[in-house]
Amino acid sequence: MAKGIIQHIVQDLKEYSSQVLLVENTDKFLSREEVLSTLLTYGIRVVQGTKIHQRVEFELREDDEVLLLLSQDNTDYLEDITKTATAIDFDLKTYFGGYHIPSIRKIEISILDILFSQKQIISLNRIETLQLIDRIRQERMPAPEVSFDIPAFIDTLDKRLEVEPINWSEVCKMISKAVLKSIRTSQVETLITSLGETNTAFQENIKTSYQATKNSNAIKGPKIVSKILEYLSSNFLEKKVALVVVDGLAFWQYEVLKNKLPNAKSEDVIYSWLPSITQLSRQAIFRGETPQKEYRQGPANEERLWKNYWKTKGINEFQIRYNHEKIDLLNLQSITKFAIVFKDLDEKMHSSSDYKDLLDLTENWIERNDIYNVVKTLKEEGFSVFLTTDHGNIQAKGWRGLQGREKLGTQQSGSRSKRHLEYTEEWLFEDFIANNPELKDSLSTENQSIYIKDNLSFSSEDTLVTHGGAHLLEVLIPFIEI
Repeated sequence: MAKGIIQHIVQDLKEYSSQVLLVENTDKFLSREEVLSTLLTYGIRVVQGTKIHQRVEFELREDDEVLLLLSQDNTDYLEDITKTATAIDFDLKTYFGGYHIPSIRKIEISILDILFSQKQIISLNRIETLQLIDRIRQERMPAPEVSFDIPAFIDTLDKRLEVEPINWSEVCKMISKAVLKSIRTSQVETLITSLGETNTAFQENIKTSYQATKNSNAIKGPKIVSKILEYLSSNFLEKKVALVVVDGLAFWQYEVLKNKLPNAKSEDVIYSWLPSITQLSRQAIFRGETPQKEYRQGPANEERLWKNYWKTKGINEFQIRYNHEKIDLLNLQSITKFAIVFKDLDEKMHSSSDYKDLLDLTENWIERNDIYNVVKTLKEEGFSVFLTTDHGNIQAKGWRGLQGREKLGTQQSGSRSKRHLEYTEEWLFEDFIANNPELKDSLSTENQSIYIKDNLSFSSEDTLVTHGGAHLLEVLIPFIEI
């Protein structure tokens, strides 16, 4: 697939010998929000702001990360940073010769990709550039919206919910297909709202059966993330097995992804841990048991958990491999237990304002990500390949942002979820509950932890996509054998 403008920019920026670049960008293209978030998925962090902010980001940068310190004046940097960095100029003219730059610097990235792919030999003025952009937009105009019959869907769903016991696996798959059908229409918000009664039934299911799910036998298949390793060790101990974890992959996103993967042998639905934060749920995957609250999320700790688990099963350390984002598919002959984590889809989720945004970003991720070739290579090397995630996501609506002392002591878990709070002090926890009685029916509590059951969020935004609560779209997740 041809690379777009962002990929070319990434390639050029990474060719510099220095991992810290002082960038003067007069056209301000690199300040665009979607450009910032996309560059971050490629390991390039763009930093704007005061010298103090530059200092903090400079000192805390990752070893494999390229840091772009952005300024309109390349002399406006701290002296010691200047000594270790490379100063460069960035200008869209480098990539778009022949176009009127002020007219294109704010247009959609998808349109820029088209302009970039069709090199302009004769220079266009402002009017000619704008006319060309209009023609491209007309050609890309979507077909008229096809109505999704929500009442008929809800009627069918209600009939499924009348059958006892409710088959939540089938309900999840049915809802995921409905979300996907409506996601690019004006009906998706209506659909999510209409799932209220279904989610209420799911919350009752959590009350009555979640504890049993946590204690379930995994020999025939895991019912929850903490049982995945038990299932693999019970059935594949003597075989080559690879576990691919895509951070934040909702079941409806898997419905998009599976068309780009080899055929699935089985498509099961399992539970994330509650609350559905990475700190707990992904830890549960790699620990293979109940997560610990004092654990700190990170690739090094995850790798340690993965290796320790298999070593207790008699597997030699040289036979175990863990990769996080950077995938090493060389010398797989001796590897029998391989874990791979893709985290950048979760970054896209947190940057989305609604499901339509997230679908666009998911499709972009699938096209540029190497997950197909990774799975294909693993299969060719004799691995049984399993695909899962730590949690799904929900298009939530804002209740309001936290105020004053409501924010105190809420970062204990390290979670950035806007649907989960974990207070360090009991009085702060009790204070929040007492002062917000209108949230009573929306919240679940556990010790000093608070998480949301419906589609609200601790945010002032109209809509956002996040996770950390107990909504069925966050909790019911894919466990796939390829």
